[in-house]
Amino acid sequence: MSSDYTSGTEQRHTAVVFRDNWLWLVILGAVLILAGALAILVPAVSEVPASKILGSVLVVSGIVQIMQSGKMLNWAGFIWHLLLGILATIGGALIYMDPFAGVVALTLLIAIIFAVHGLTQIAFAIRVRNQSGWHWFLLSGCIALIASALLVAKLPYSHSFTPATVAGVSLLFAGCAYVAIALASRKAAASA
Repeated sequence: MSSDYTSGTEQRHTAVVFRDNWLWLVILGAVLILAGALAILVPAVSEVPASKILGSVLVVSGIVQIMQSGKMLNWAGFIWHLLLGILATIGGALIYMDPFAGVVALTLLIAIIFAVHGLTQIAFAIRVRNQSGWHWFLLSGCIALIASALLVAKLPYSHSFTPATVAGVSLLFAGCAYVAIALASRKAAASA
């Protein structure tokens, strides 16, 4: 009985956190959507290496996610957001600096980052499954896992299919997940 009470209390607290921080979640989602679009488009239309674009995009989106997690300090999901932000920032920095010799090592690093990101998003989705829009995080996590598998499966790459392209699609879905859950939380609060 007490676990039901604790679970219900945590669910209400999660709903309040999402409702109170919906604008920050929308901003984070918009940054991820923009980052995904840049990761897809810039390497295709410029001579800038895709790894430099992807690394920069991940660092910026990671920093924004860390900042956004600071707005949710009193929430149990704080650690999920913080870990995702740290992962994106460190992974982006490693991708940008390219400390590993060869395309294969860099691609495997990107695949590992997106696999961990996907698993973390799926775990987060399960944690907030009672919130409206939680399924977007589940979908986003699955897309990140698929992106990771594609990165490993499609070695070597052509110019039209780069690691940045695959990662960009994953970032687009992650951004949409944040926007969807934020707007669903706001709508649920408005109708309550």
